[in-house]
Amino acid sequence: MQKMKIEEKLVKTLIRQGGPSVFSWSEIYLNPYQGCYHNCVYCDGKSEHYHMHDDFGDRIFVKKNAPALFEKFLKNKSFQPVHEKEQSAIDEFFPSLKAIPNSKVLPKSIITIGGGVCDSYQQAEETVKITRKLLEIVYNYQFPLWILTKNDLVLRDIDLIKKINKETYACVNFTITLSDEKAQKIFEPRASTTSERFEAIRILRKEEIHSGVYCYPSLPFIGNTDKNIQEIYQRAKRVGAEFIYCDGLTLKPGRSKNEFMQTLRQYYPDLYPKYELLYSNNNKYGHLDQEQFEDLGLMRSLHRGYKFGYEMELDYAAKRFVPEGRLTVNLQLSELLRRIVYLKGSILYEARYEVNAFNNAAKLVENSGRDFGKLRGDEFADIPTNIQVKDVIKEFVLTGKSAYLKDLEKRTYDYLVDKYYTE
Repeated sequence: MQKMKIEEKLVKTLIRQGGPSVFSWSEIYLNPYQGCYHNCVYCDGKSEHYHMHDDFGDRIFVKKNAPALFEKFLKNKSFQPVHEKEQSAIDEFFPSLKAIPNSKVLPKSIITIGGGVCDSYQQAEETVKITRKLLEIVYNYQFPLWILTKNDLVLRDIDLIKKINKETYACVNFTITLSDEKAQKIFEPRASTTSERFEAIRILRKEEIHSGVYCYPSLPFIGNTDKNIQEIYQRAKRVGAEFIYCDGLTLKPGRSKNEFMQTLRQYYPDLYPKYELLYSNNNKYGHLDQEQFEDLGLMRSLHRGYKFGYEMELDYAAKRFVPEGRLTVNLQLSELLRRIVYLKGSILYEARYEVNAFNNAAKLVENSGRDFGKLRGDEFADIPTNIQVKDVIKEFVLTGKSAYLKDLEKRTYDYLVDKYYTE
């Protein structure tokens, strides 16, 4: 095994901001590492698209000034530390300004540390401990937290995560793609084993910390099978996972695809020709050829996962946490509308104009300064959307529930069973 090289670097930027979705309710993303020693064969991060260095899996750059940049970002947004209150000169001269009664609470967002391209709990973190420093800042400023990892090293920081969860919210999630650990070690050679990740979820849930599973990417013919996905859902259910997000594999042309195909040829030579067909289009985003996908009689991982999740009562998305200073009903309503968009657009493939109507309403509610929870009577008629969406909004605002979503979830399940499991 190649020896890991750790190098420090100073960076100018750290924070990426983005909109929430059913896959992650986070709006602020930061990662203290560039490169990832997990070196997963299917990793999209190796793609030239991300402008990573060639020895991505062996040379790990530590963004030495990440904690300073993170704290600077928060202070520039006018947030102040809670647990280590700083005594500035103005505090000393004007003590009354330390705490202003009835002052408006600044709106906060869920912060994601790591996930995606470079794991913040990869092996370098054992000695560098920069992710822990970022966690201390999250706790100090009393922000909610979201983590996605493939390494049970995250349990080292369970003390801090528990404190964050007690005061706001913490959700620690694991990518788990293969139940068979022999196959898992082929494609995820340096990550924690599947069993170790499930055990970490069990420990986190015992401590009442939120946790879910990202069964992504699910590899065609290997991970995207009834047997593998059903086993992952069953094991997730046993350890108390709250949701599972399931989706397929993208292979962007270049070194990412080349390395994956070489590994496939070595360990699964019988599948190599099928993958050549599936990804022969060389789509710049790595999407497979839909015509070949259908000719090979495949079922989307997202669809297969939804079917098993519905049967086991495992949610297809995390319940949304509403951060301090935000309009509760607005964000809950936005979550409801985004779930409807997900089901209608990604599984049922309903008319685009109908999906767009719900999606536009979700954005409207999300960004509105008006408290939708206070709407009454004729005020619902003024919402700029169609009658169907208005009715969904009105029902939720007045009852806190949505029969429409419940019926849609059942209809989605019935559609998948009829399409794929009924002869």
